[in-house]
Amino acid sequence: MSGTLVVHRGGWEATKADLAAVPVPESTESYHPVPYGRFVEEVELHVPRFGLKIQSEALALAREGNQMFGVLTCTNGHGPVDYALAIGLRSSYDRSLAVGVTAGGTRCFVCDNLAFFGEVTAQRKHTAHVFRDLPDLIYRMLSQVSSMRERIDGEIAAMKVRELPSAHAHHLMVEAVKANVLPASRLPKVIEVWDEPRHEEFAPRTAWSLFNAFTEVQKAAGPRAQMDDSLRLSALFRRELQLT
Repeated sequence: MSGTLVVHRGGWEATKADLAAVPVPESTESYHPVPYGRFVEEVELHVPRFGLKIQSEALALAREGNQMFGVLTCTNGHGPVDYALAIGLRSSYDRSLAVGVTAGGTRCFVCDNLAFFGEVTAQRKHTAHVFRDLPDLIYRMLSQVSSMRERIDGEIAAMKVRELPSAHAHHLMVEAVKANVLPASRLPKVIEVWDEPRHEEFAPRTAWSLFNAFTEVQKAAGPRAQMDDSLRLSALFRRELQLT
């Protein structure tokens, strides 16, 4: 499985060479930009230390290269085989985004849908000593991955067996719009994917099938919205279904 970070709006898929080709702004007394390539490599260096293996990576650029997003899809050799841990990365050269890592995500293999649960997030502004602090920040964030993974496994297992009557599914759709999970204009698409699943794994009328109907539609968003919206989606399902 080769994961992709869908960038239909506001960005484009990139390689590490593309990241390196973006000019790094000059440092000032208060601003010290972290080169995109160095940031990605620093995370990649730490991942194996926590029993994880990077299976694929997807990178994207936006705003004429001034924003960078990435997803590292990781496996640990055990647990569910239909999804894997997703580590999200973001940074910028225009001061719009701090150096940030989110390790609370999943990538569903069957449809390559991406979702971030957002329990473990760390970020650091591009200020003095950022290069000194970055390795420790990434290490401390990844050290929480094991316990987070167990919780996500439990929540997904609960969604897979939680049957959803039509009335409850529609209620969650309305609440999703109210919670800014997606714009109201995209709701008909969620209904379409829910009513006519594109993969037989999501034919059962369960919370897991509805969750993936949302993430399927979220693919059409830009990379930043894709991450932020999935964080809100996970919080909504956790709250409404009392998964924790």
